[in-house]
Amino acid sequence: MLLQLPSVNLSAYGLEQPYDLALHMMHHIGSPDPVLRDELIYFTMAEWIGQHVFSDEQLKALLLLAMDEEHLFYRIGEQGTDSVFTRAFSVLMLPPILGVDRQRPFLHRDEIHWIKERLITYLRGEMDVRGYVENKGWAHAPAHAADAVEDLAKSPYLARTDLLELLHALSIKVMESNQVYIYDEDQRMAQAAMTILGRNLLEQAELEDWVKLLQDARSEDEDEGRTLQQFSQLSLNIRMFMQSLYFVIRDQKAEPFPLACSLLLRALNGRDD
Repeated sequence: MLLQLPSVNLSAYGLEQPYDLALHMMHHIGSPDPVLRDELIYFTMAEWIGQHVFSDEQLKALLLLAMDEEHLFYRIGEQGTDSVFTRAFSVLMLPPILGVDRQRPFLHRDEIHWIKERLITYLRGEMDVRGYVENKGWAHAPAHAADAVEDLAKSPYLARTDLLELLHALSIKVMESNQVYIYDEDQRMAQAAMTILGRNLLEQAELEDWVKLLQDARSEDEDEGRTLQQFSQLSLNIRMFMQSLYFVIRDQKAEPFPLACSLLLRALNGRDD
């Protein structure tokens, strides 16, 4: 059954078109009010995007807005403040927009590569990895960023080196030492990694090196400058990610999934052979 567009009285806002309201909502996408942010603003925006309410030019404008310094990079580096909601829900604008691009391509190669670079920079710079915030709802920046990586990795404009860059940027969030992921972040990141691997463009040596990177990060001999608690949290986050990735790819027969399963099992068992 076709979903109905959310009923919004545009005139109450002094606006006449959904795009006008979308621009207005983008100014409040980081509201600490979970009902306004999640249920009204983001849900409405995602529904409108998926139902092709916006033109290609309008989608590009919304994409540029979501990834600018006042949205995706708003007060980047802060921890424990409400600024995370702006960043986390701005990056979550990518999946519905990229989904439309797969249906009716409107983004060019250079634009896809620009998105990739911005997303990688964001993954490296986001320090607030809280999942659910009491009285304020979901922040969930690592999970939202993983969703964006998963959608972007499907682009035919991304080559082997691009996918490898995304995989390593995603790994930065996997190797989190300041907090244990307890809100299914490992599964969301595993889905993103599965999509990257599923393109079957990475070389065997690159895949082996990536798994070894994760395995080495769990080795206490390799760890410096962390407390025992931080090391334990990092080790648990990596192990949960590797287990989640293993379970989502173990029934996949196409390459490189059998190889990846073998590498993950050896790493989880602490073997280098």
